[in-house]
Amino acid sequence: MAPLGGRVSSGRWRLALAAGLLLLSVPGQGANLYQLSSHWVDDTSHALQLSRFRGSVSVVSMAYGACTRICSTTLRRLEQLQQLADARGLDLQFVLVGLDPRTDTPEAWRSYRRSHHLERSNWTFLSGDPGATRLVASLLGIDYWLYDDHVLHDFGIALVGPDGEIRRRMHWQDERLEGFLEGVPARGPAAVLGAH
Repeated sequence: MAPLGGRVSSGRWRLALAAGLLLLSVPGQGANLYQLSSHWVDDTSHALQLSRFRGSVSVVSMAYGACTRICSTTLRRLEQLQQLADARGLDLQFVLVGLDPRTDTPEAWRSYRRSHHLERSNWTFLSGDPGATRLVASLLGIDYWLYDDHVLHDFGIALVGPDGEIRRRMHWQDERLEGFLEGVPARGPAAVLGAH
């Protein structure tokens, strides 16, 4: 088993992971995705940083486009969360980060989006480099590894407040959805979720 992204000789992903974990160790700081300086490309080939989602409540997860088990379960739960948000009048962003930078390219995500009928504008699919991917996985609490030519990974979905702080995590596909979205305000300003 080898880490994704090939050889680790440069240690760049380790440095990125250490920097991200340092953010978590600062007193008063939680897991904050919007403070990461990593760069991503979305499924429309536009470059962005996660801070683009600042001001919005987001549901964030990771997937491997060629996955046939965990990712399909994750996608099903995300779709159920979208349905629940619609029923409650909640304005959420859904962000899916690719686990395998080698294959989860903008072109592959566009095809994935079409084949799974995920054309809504509040869904974003991201591709990044191996170090950035590892760092986001670490912050979300999602372990993954390469086994032969496949990516094996944990199930995990996070609810991220408008400030980038992770408010809630779902680690099991059988967890109740209703409580996961508790406290998310109806359409309009999202800043009240988890205000300190």
